[in-house]
Amino acid sequence: MQAGVLAVLDRTGGDQKRKDYAMRVADQSFDWYQQAAMKARRYYRLSETLLLILSAAIPISAVLQPSSAKTPALLGGLLVVLTGLRSIFHWHDDYLRFSEAREAVEGERRLYLTRSAPYEDEQTRDMLLVQSISKLEQKEMNAWMKIARTKGPDRARKQNSAT
Repeated sequence: MQAGVLAVLDRTGGDQKRKDYAMRVADQSFDWYQQAAMKARRYYRLSETLLLILSAAIPISAVLQPSSAKTPALLGGLLVVLTGLRSIFHWHDDYLRFSEAREAVEGERRLYLTRSAPYEDEQTRDMLLVQSISKLEQKEMNAWMKIARTKGPDRARKQNSAT
C-alpha cells in the first residue's frame, strides 16, 4: 500500500509531498511508540510500587490490630487483584517492546535525515523509509500477536481496544 501512496504523490505533488509523507509516517510511528511506552512504564511502576506497599502493609496491620483479621484480609485481597491485573496486562513486557520499536524507528529517522545508507539515493529514500517503518511496525505487531496467543484472550482484547 505504501508504494501505491508514494506513486500517487509523485503524480500529484512531487518530491516535497513524498518527503513530507515519509517523515510523517516515521514521526507518527515514533510518537505512538513513545506514548505507549511511557504509559506502559507508568502502569508497570505504579503496580510494582503498590504491590510492595500492600505486601508490607499486611503484616504491619496484623501487628497493629492483632484482634482483627479484617484489615490484613482486605489488604491481601487487594494484593491478589493487583497481581492478577499485572498478569493480565503485562505492562513491563509492553514497555520493553514499545521502547525497542521506538528506538528502531528513531534509528531509521536518523539515517534518513543524515542521508546515510540505505537513504542516500534521492529517488528511493522516501519509499525505503516508509517500507522500513512498516517492517518495524509489523515486527512489533507480530511480537504482540505472539504474546496475545500465549497469554490468553483477555490480553488480546485489552491490546486491541488500546490500538
